[in-house]
Amino acid sequence: MVGRLIKDAVEAAQKRSYGAQIPDETVTTTPRGDILVKAMDEQEISALNNVLSENGFTAGLNLGRIGEIFETPFEDMSSGMYLETVMANIKENNKALFNHLRRDTKTMDEMLAMAEATGYDNIVASMLKRKPGDVAPPEEVLGGLLATIKIARDIQHGAAQARYLPKEERPAAYNKLGLLVGLNSNLAAQVSGNVSEYGRGMAVVRNLAKLEGFDVSAYAEQASKFADDLDENLMEYHLAQLALLPNAAARAKYADNGFLGKTYDIAMEAYINALLSSPVTHMVNIAGNASFQALSLLERGVGGVIGNVRTLGGMRGEVGDQGYVMDAVAEAHGLMMAQKDAMLLMANTMVTGQSSDLMSKIDLRNQRAIGSTDNVADVVRSLQNGEYFQSAVDTLGIANRLSGRFLASEDEYFKVITGRRVLYREAYRAQMIAKETSLLAGESDEVAKQRAQEAYIDMMTNTPDDVSKMMISEARKMAFQGTPKGLFGALAPTVQNIPGMKFVVPFYNTPTNVINEVFDRTLNIYPLYRALKQTGLPGTQLMPGGNAPISGRDLDASMAKLAVGNGIALSIYMMLGGDEGDDVYVTGGGPNYKTSRATESSGVQPYSIGVKQDNGNYKYYSISRFDPISALIVMGADMRDYIKYEDDPSVVSALMKSYVLTSAQYAGSMPFLQGVAELTSAVGNPNADTADIIDRMFGYAGGMAVSVGTNIAGQANPLGITAYGYEFLTGDKYPIVNQTSFKASMERLQDPLRNNTMLPAETAPLTDKPYTELNSFMQGFYKKLQSAKARNAYYSKDLPPKLDFWGNALYAGDGKVTEMFNPVRISEGKYSSLDTELINLSKRGFGTFSLHNKKIGGRQLNAQQFNAFVDAINNIDGNGNYLDDPNYDPTDRLIDALNAEIASDDYLLLETGEDQFDALSNILSERRGLARKYMQKTDPLLMELEALQ
Repeated sequence: MVGRLIKDAVEAAQKRSYGAQIPDETVTTTPRGDILVKAMDEQEISALNNVLSENGFTAGLNLGRIGEIFETPFEDMSSGMYLETVMANIKENNKALFNHLRRDTKTMDEMLAMAEATGYDNIVASMLKRKPGDVAPPEEVLGGLLATIKIARDIQHGAAQARYLPKEERPAAYNKLGLLVGLNSNLAAQVSGNVSEYGRGMAVVRNLAKLEGFDVSAYAEQASKFADDLDENLMEYHLAQLALLPNAAARAKYADNGFLGKTYDIAMEAYINALLSSPVTHMVNIAGNASFQALSLLERGVGGVIGNVRTLGGMRGEVGDQGYVMDAVAEAHGLMMAQKDAMLLMANTMVTGQSSDLMSKIDLRNQRAIGSTDNVADVVRSLQNGEYFQSAVDTLGIANRLSGRFLASEDEYFKVITGRRVLYREAYRAQMIAKETSLLAGESDEVAKQRAQEAYIDMMTNTPDDVSKMMISEARKMAFQGTPKGLFGALAPTVQNIPGMKFVVPFYNTPTNVINEVFDRTLNIYPLYRALKQTGLPGTQLMPGGNAPISGRDLDASMAKLAVGNGIALSIYMMLGGDEGDDVYVTGGGPNYKTSRATESSGVQPYSIGVKQDNGNYKYYSISRFDPISALIVMGADMRDYIKYEDDPSVVSALMKSYVLTSAQYAGSMPFLQGVAELTSAVGNPNADTADIIDRMFGYAGGMAVSVGTNIAGQANPLGITAYGYEFLTGDKYPIVNQTSFKASMERLQDPLRNNTMLPAETAPLTDKPYTELNSFMQGFYKKLQSAKARNAYYSKDLPPKLDFWGNALYAGDGKVTEMFNPVRISEGKYSSLDTELINLSKRGFGTFSLHNKKIGGRQLNAQQFNAFVDAINNIDGNGNYLDDPNYDPTDRLIDALNAEIASDDYLLLETGEDQFDALSNILSERRGLARKYMQKTDPLLMELEALQ
């Protein structure tokens, strides 16, 4: 009883939040038009859609709702009425497809003549009302094919459901399944004969052969065997087998769930969820979604103001074709009214593991690689029925996907409130349009108010399909889950389908959507261009493109985005001009990479708001994860920097330059795109020596192998799998290093000291060579292994500290528990006079300090040697004396010499920035040279290598 009440409440909340378009528990249509089937790979149905698309049909398939076997009376099934109904529904739902098939060049008589020799038996005459030997029209052949797929899914679904029924209810369901298997085996045999014959004559059916792994004949044979072997005494066995009956759906070649395909899916599932396991990741997701909600509400209000001005208060244009100021108020009201349903559906997603619209930021081809369910209730039922192995496997899968479950639940909350915002907004608009239309028709105010009220109630209670689709579309957009359009959308399948590419680009849609949202609010003037082109003013006919129609309402929304987005950026730009004092400061992308390494110990964070403290320092609060607002704020800060350091500043050129470069730099800083950034770094300068590029790529490949492997091992470790491997498979000899983002967060909490992850000093296992003498692949392998160790508290304590440019140890935080959950990183500090001078010289193009060399005499340094070298560079005095030398001058370190130089009169009198940089660079070069000589005289390994030369 309680379960029924909860289910009813969830369904009602889904209808209120997503409208009538909410998909059933198994089938939905993605924004690309592909079919998404919860019980099977999306790739399978996409493959069928792709084949049809090749022949000019792009609308996709509509297979109807799954699970109808439980709603069909047994007598209807046995009389054949079930199959007739299935066929009728499929043909009704796919009229456009069947009309397309009728455009084939061959006539029906010609096709029948070609099929005279077709011989097949076991025809289900009651379904198509045809005698054995007759050949069905092509549209009915395809209908039969779809029916085979449909019923096969019904069988799988029904068998899975029947296994969880009380034992006394299973026989009835089992009898239905038995009859259904028999009917489908006959149907599959009939379809197989027709497909075989039409394969020589009909384009669409002929191209079904392109679907890898699709063999309706083999399916018919297997289904027939099941039908013959069904025995009520072996009910439990057959239910388990029926649930695994191969889907009669096409599989793309790489999506075939063979051993390799399944292994790949399991690995990807573990890898992605390991990356998402940190609590900070989820707080960042919540913060980004919440800030986007606030931004969109502001834009809605601004759009209303623009619409009111553009239409002169509604006196121009069509009724309702504008933005209303009250749209924002209606959306805010909808947001508040949605809270109960949002919490309910968020909880439902936590239990079932699936959001209401079946969409997620995790864009894997197989959303469930381990186990047969994400629903915790199914696991409970398995335990109650004594199916302990199945429940154990399902529990393992649920545990592996726990990070994704939290992510989906968080997004579900925001999608629900977005859907309700849209519904209340459209209801208000319907009310306004009804009222204005009534008044224009000459009706009284009383009648107009009555019509407005009726329109509002009708929209809320009988939501039309177009509004339901709008609710889902905007909900996905606000959660950054929509499928990117245009070129980026076309690239998505490439990223998804190339084996191994998902390890490099684990997330594609989300960062692409973020950048698109930033573009819409800064540089996307195309809607304005379209509107101008369509005014018909003199000269607009000569303007290229811009022919896609745009409504006044869409124009108002686009203009509002540009106004708000550029307004935020320009407000930050003006605030940083100095007129408002220096109490608040916003940092952009910061100096370039090399300069930022020289200033990273200052405490100044990129992408942060700094608030001046009583001691003169600034406390910096990061703003880099409140997308897309963060990017807009950073653009304003960077624009001020570009103008500040330009010799001939132009606001327009600085605006364009800062917007474009900041977008690129900001995108590269996203954790979503870390793999892409590493790949770009590995490729490096395309004009470099080919052998050098190949070496870097081999190093990248070795590092990627470790990154993926250690994350997968870390995801498996809580269940003891990694510990088992360490103890039994390696004989306790080689520890299996593992990491996840959660372990990294815990490591920073226990010990915030950052680690040097260069190669270690010891000899590599199974070789007699130092790590620094290995080939590029193995060096990349072990460097990433050191990085993995730095993210695991068990290993990080054995790694040396990471030093900044000036030899100071770096920290990743303060070790406070709040840092585990706070999406805002906080630090305190400010740029020193030397930092400011180095940034000034670099930004003005006079020069930038290079990073400290990781080689001495052509020999690569390990982590300990590099730290010693950096320490020597910073602490050796101008006479070459070091800390233990009795003549050492502690007041003549590198930083002391540089500070003395920039404060000297001689430095200030230098004519150009180039001369000033050369003066500072000479000091650095001198200390580096002295440090190299010191290392070559004192480091045993370098001395040994020197002696061998």
